[in-house]
Amino acid sequence: MKELYSIPAKKNISIIVICSVLYFSLLYTSSLTHLLIYKFLLGIVFGIVMIPVYSLMHESVHYTLHPNSFWNLFLGRWLCTIFIFSYSFYRHCHFKHHKKNRTDEEMWDLYYEHQNKWFRFGNLYLMMIGLGYLGVMLSVVLFAIAPQLVNSTLFKKHTEIKGFVEGFDDVLKLKTSQIESICIIIFQVLCLWFINWDFSTWIIFYLINGFIWSSQNYVNHAFSPRDIINGAHNLKVPVWLNLVYLNFNLHLAHHQNPKIPWLHLPQYIKNSDGRITFLRNYLSLWKGPQLTKEPSPKEHHS
Repeated sequence: MKELYSIPAKKNISIIVICSVLYFSLLYTSSLTHLLIYKFLLGIVFGIVMIPVYSLMHESVHYTLHPNSFWNLFLGRWLCTIFIFSYSFYRHCHFKHHKKNRTDEEMWDLYYEHQNKWFRFGNLYLMMIGLGYLGVMLSVVLFAIAPQLVNSTLFKKHTEIKGFVEGFDDVLKLKTSQIESICIIIFQVLCLWFINWDFSTWIIFYLINGFIWSSQNYVNHAFSPRDIINGAHNLKVPVWLNLVYLNFNLHLAHHQNPKIPWLHLPQYIKNSDGRITFLRNYLSLWKGPQLTKEPSPKEHHS
């Protein structure tokens, strides 16, 4: 049984190596041309490469990337470095997500009658077109310069942002995120300098990645039951896309079994009937938030 659900460390490392090589290769190759269409097309490939990067970042925060704690942390931090996200802050936000899933503090796809409908539409669309990822990148700069500002009232005025940053005021956490963020910035600057990456390429690539990540970030939860654990979907994707998503689309199975590595999640799908496709839910989310009268579930504290 232990072997059946073991961490696929060799597969994970192989994917990390492939993604890392592609990361450098795409940025370098695109820097050799001034043709924007060429940069844009390679940028799309870059955004696709970053999908498994994020999936394995997710594995790391759940301690299922590598069985050795040192390598789990090291590899997770490396992935966060090329994704541009403080590992410690991401881990904090993700654990908050598991506690607050489908509550009013994490409700992008719905709105109440007393809420401004158009504000809620704008809130969702701004997040989906890339503001969500822009916030992630800006958080790296913020942590590097003045980490204590993350707990300022400016960020706590936004309901969903407040839900994520809440509790991130421990001195050690802030210091760790500051060091991680400084390292991320130094790494990116050194690459731009020594490898002679073209800055326009870097901007285009990360803007495309920002759109791809932000627009898909909530699809696995959108219009699911308002339940902390069961508020997610096991979305269907073409078989070949599993090489990209690494079963991240089986998100209900993950929330029900967060300690199970991605490779074994298909075994936890109890019923395939009624499963909708990833594309269908993605397009539904672009139609905007829906009116709801369902109350917020209670925050999960276990």
